Amino acid sequence: MKGNLRTLILVRHGESEWNRAGRIQGQVNSPLTDLGISQARAISDYLSGIFLNQELEIYSSPLKRAIQTAEIIAKGIDHLSSEVIIEERLNDFNLGEISGTYGWDKVAEIFPEQAQLRLQDPMRFHPSGGESGAEFEARLRSLMEELEGEDTTKLLVSHGIVNKFIRGIYKNISGKEMINLGESQNTIYCLEHGDETEIKIPPSNREKN
Repeated sequence: MKGNLRTLILVRHGESEWNRAGRIQGQVNSPLTDLGISQARAISDYLSGIFLNQELEIYSSPLKRAIQTAEIIAKGIDHLSSEVIIEERLNDFNLGEISGTYGWDKVAEIFPEQAQLRLQDPMRFHPSGGESGAEFEARLRSLMEELEGEDTTKLLVSHGIVNKFIRGIYKNISGKEMINLGESQNTIYCLEHGDETEIKIPPSNREKN
């Protein structure tokens, strides 16, 4: 797939309440903290210098923390279309019974086999009540294939693991390599012409409204 897509901009949602608490979220809804709102505004400030009133399609995961982030970005860049497109395939990994656990170290204590699979063979990782790594990868790959050949730049607002897998699919690397890719809430990734550009976003100076 590498090189077949027009520009994709990957954004992770800002810090959520469960991020701050150190809880694993999966598909559980958790709103942004004040810091998360500030992080989203910082990304909006950066992108406004590039896409102000230009053609750009903004897609979001259906989870609240991603939608909040996407709406802040859309508003900040005076997006020509006020609509943020909700894309179900951008949803976070369905972690089933693991969701709510306080960190991956705790997961390793409670679910040692699944914790090991997540790191060593992510496609076989399949928590009870959730989806497998292979199923997760397949839904993201279907989205990537659907976006092939389109001319409009797409901004996808989702989750850390979603961004890792999209980048991995784009690079054509293994699941184990995908899971080890770096990811943070103050970084965006631009995929274009077969290359990936990582951009660190400086903090926003704007006060909360």
